[in-house]
Amino acid sequence: MAMSRFLAVLAVCLVCVSYMGEAMEAVFSACELVFEYFPYCLEFLVGDPYFPFPSTRCCEHVAKLNKLAHSNTGPRTICWCIEVMVRGMTPALVPSKIQELPVMCNTTLSFPISDSMDCSKVG
Repeated sequence: MAMSRFLAVLAVCLVCVSYMGEAMEAVFSACELVFEYFPYCLEFLVGDPYFPFPSTRCCEHVAKLNKLAHSNTGPRTICWCIEVMVRGMTPALVPSKIQELPVMCNTTLSFPISDSMDCSKVG
């Protein structure tokens, strides 16, 4: 009896771990796209004087990230990926540049970017 209960618990655990593995794989897959798209905006966002405006490529990639945010990936995952990417980065993101990005790219952001991101509060 104890052995069958143990095997049942073990089976449930294996199913949970398998599901979590698939979920984490989806998150990391989404992060691959964020890691590919977002760096094109970093020179502008850190206030590099040679990049007073976001590049065309940056704006194109912001549009791609917006589409990704509206897909199954969602804004929280994109936020988390960006947070991982910029945490401890030097120079840090400049808050005024973050505010300017959607205006200069003629869009809105479907995911948050800030100098003190808390992705757990993203809906």
